Amino acid sequence: MKFYVGNDMLGNKVVCEESQVKELVANSTDAANEKHVPVVAVDGNKVTVVVGEVEHPMTEAHLIQWIVLETKKGSQKKVLSATDAPRAEFTLEEGDEAVAAYEYCNLHGLWKKEI
Repeated sequence: MKFYVGNDMLGNKVVCEESQVKELVANSTDAANEKHVPVVAVDGNKVTVVVGEVEHPMTEAHLIQWIVLETKKGSQKKVLSATDAPRAEFTLEEGDEAVAAYEYCNLHGLWKKEI
């Protein structure tokens, strides 16, 4: 799965999945792995993704903006705000399987965990 970053017409940084902008490379930022690499738990068709072995801070200035679960059949996304915990719960369709979890930190970029 690929993600891209660019600027909107107002100069704001935006992230999208398919566009003609710069590709994000997961796990390529010099930052604390223990606060950024997703931790994934699978229990039947329920998948829980928590950002970091040490929970990532969630403030207006530094937060996880979204979490994506890549599956064999597609993907699911949860958008977060500073008032949310850095976690997401997903439900897989029958016959689907989790492949990887991604998270995007507004300061430290894209992080990925293969499942």
